[in-house]
Amino acid sequence: MSTPVTETTSFASTAPKPLRQIHLHAYLAIFLILTAGCHGYSHLEIPTTDGFHSKLPAPYTRAVVWGGRPDTVQSASTWLLKRGLLVVDQTKVLQAAADQKVSLTGYQYLETDVLRMAKLVGARLVVFSNAEVGSWEALDWSAGIPHSQRVYSATISLRAVDVNTGEIEWSGKAQSPDRFSNIEEGISQLTCHALATAWGMRNPGATAPGNVCPQGSGTMVTEPQKPAANLHSIGRETLTPPMNN
Repeated sequence: MSTPVTETTSFASTAPKPLRQIHLHAYLAIFLILTAGCHGYSHLEIPTTDGFHSKLPAPYTRAVVWGGRPDTVQSASTWLLKRGLLVVDQTKVLQAAADQKVSLTGYQYLETDVLRMAKLVGARLVVFSNAEVGSWEALDWSAGIPHSQRVYSATISLRAVDVNTGEIEWSGKAQSPDRFSNIEEGISQLTCHALATAWGMRNPGATAPGNVCPQGSGTMVTEPQKPAANLHSIGRETLTPPMNN
């Protein structure tokens, strides 16, 4: 006489096919949530850049950095000072404009007026800076517990114009590949990479040596590498939504 065999069957194997699909979708959703938990926005990844130069300024060249965002102007000014340029403060240019009854406030000023006023204060170059910054609210799961934080995406463009000839001597642009939360460090890093590309210290594109603009170093830059080719054009790219250009 044979012994009866008891067969244990899981609910999943006997469940109707539609119900098994529901379970599969639920497991997939949980997996996506867990993998998203590893994502954070603390640091800016290496930005994508473009740039060129026809010539670079000699040490002690007097320059004015002009732009609408003080953080971009400050980052560019610090970078140029560390490269040996003499940076004239914007307030001197504004004072010269007031004496000449020329308006340089707001967004309606003429670049030719900026060049003219910069020449009056003894500058040979004006570095025009443009910052296009987008801002969003996002969930950060990096600590394991979701919390809301403001994140940013930005493109920084800079170009140096000779006040006497109006010629563009160099130009650089850096765009963040992903969103980041530290706006101060992000603007500093983007400005550094844009200038380093313009000056030939790193090649255009999405890769760069870690010693060019290391994280947390502000705008410190090492000695130049072999200059990149000067055949790269600069295009204006708008990020949405814009904020405080």
